[in-house]
Amino acid sequence: YELDLHYAIATMSSPADLALFFLQKLACILSAVGSLMIISQVTRSQFNRKKTQQRLMLCISIIDFQTSIVWIFTPLFMPEYSGYPWSVGNRASCDTQGFIVQFSSAGFLYMCCLQFMYLLMIKYGWKEREITKLEKWFHIIPNAFGIVTATTALVLKQYNAANWDCWIAPLPADCTSSYEVNKGNTELTETDCIRGDMANIFRFAFFFAPLWASILFCIVTMIVVHRTMKKSELNFQKKYRYSQN
Repeated sequence: YELDLHYAIATMSSPADLALFFLQKLACILSAVGSLMIISQVTRSQFNRKKTQQRLMLCISIIDFQTSIVWIFTPLFMPEYSGYPWSVGNRASCDTQGFIVQFSSAGFLYMCCLQFMYLLMIKYGWKEREITKLEKWFHIIPNAFGIVTATTALVLKQYNAANWDCWIAPLPADCTSSYEVNKGNTELTETDCIRGDMANIFRFAFFFAPLWASILFCIVTMIVVHRTMKKSELNFQKKYRYSQN
């Protein structure tokens, strides 16, 4: 590979970089252990497996577990030329990690489905049997989004060595995208990106925009649920005081 002529090699030049490297691994290990505990509790209990809420938590935990694992073993996926500590991977392994990391976007969509289920049950009084009829969409939508975006990024050669994993990133890191060329912001007549052309746009469209939309959706949903619960509590207190009198 002669990509080092175009790619800025990252180095761990300070103790802070080294500390960040190991702290990230520690966080991933704790996340993987926590997810594995949830997976175990759901799969080993017939009672839990019958509940939609538990099945959604199972899927969220599986996605989190597999993402945490590939982050723990990032050196095995990162290409040797990336400059990442102890990296022994290649292009194929980098694509593999990138695909799994991008597919993890299904996780926060699963969280939206979970919050939506709470809204239907608490605000609108849906029963478990009614939720079960809707459950297939709680699985189809997140998985479809994760698979489609992850596959699209793979086909468009968007997966490259980023800061601390393989994900959607330009190669070389400082290349000029075709979007900037078309806007006339450079003297170039075509992009000089070897891979990952318009990576910033794909990162926003495939991950950050859906992420922030999901966060906003969950916040609004939880506010509605909280107000519903608060209202129910006040009504109960009024009825209790009335019965006492």
